[in-house]
Amino acid sequence: MNIFDGIQLPKIIYEADSKYNGKIQVWELGKLRKIKVDKIDQSISHKSTSANRLVWGKVVEVLSENLPDLKKLLILGLGGGTMAHLISEKCGAPEITSVEIDPVMVDVAKQFFDLDTIPNHRVILADALRVVIEPEEYQLMPESFDALVVDIFQGEKYPDLGKSGNFIASLKKLTKPNGLIIFNRIYLDHHQDDVNLFIEYLGDFLRDVTCLVVAGYTNSDNVLIYGRV
Repeated sequence: MNIFDGIQLPKIIYEADSKYNGKIQVWELGKLRKIKVDKIDQSISHKSTSANRLVWGKVVEVLSENLPDLKKLLILGLGGGTMAHLISEKCGAPEITSVEIDPVMVDVAKQFFDLDTIPNHRVILADALRVVIEPEEYQLMPESFDALVVDIFQGEKYPDLGKSGNFIASLKKLTKPNGLIIFNRIYLDHHQDDVNLFIEYLGDFLRDVTCLVVAGYTNSDNVLIYGRV
């Protein structure tokens, strides 16, 4: 008998090339699946226990603690839909609108991550930055969301426009008074100076800005930055 008999190793079950994300891979180990882009985990199976302790579950905790009566939410950056799944399951199935620029990512989310099973969920296939600047083009009304989550990445890269004053002001216009805006940022060593400047800058736009560093796997620590409109 070989000592490695019965040991499962992760395997790639799907690969696709994307105009926006480059190479997208779906990895599987037992019942756990994850999406990797540039070796960074973008999504994992929402039923995984890891999902709750990693950044997706921490977003749910922030929403539950600050908005226990959440009714309507906008998520910028869908990925595999992990966050939308968890919020729907744990926050009473609020009305969720997700914006995703990459049709390949949406197809992966449908095929491998049960995207179509999320109730009260609308997906807008468009550039999130354009959606918030021109919301009326996508039937989004001012001050209509209790909370807004900004989770836009291309691999590790966070778009420069996502840090602009015009972008943040546009987010505020979509959020109800006293609503919550949450930013998810990767917080590896080479990101920290940029993220720390962003945190200070955000204080000019939001009240009660708070940070929560979320330990991930060895290469994927995140920080959640959130505040009130």
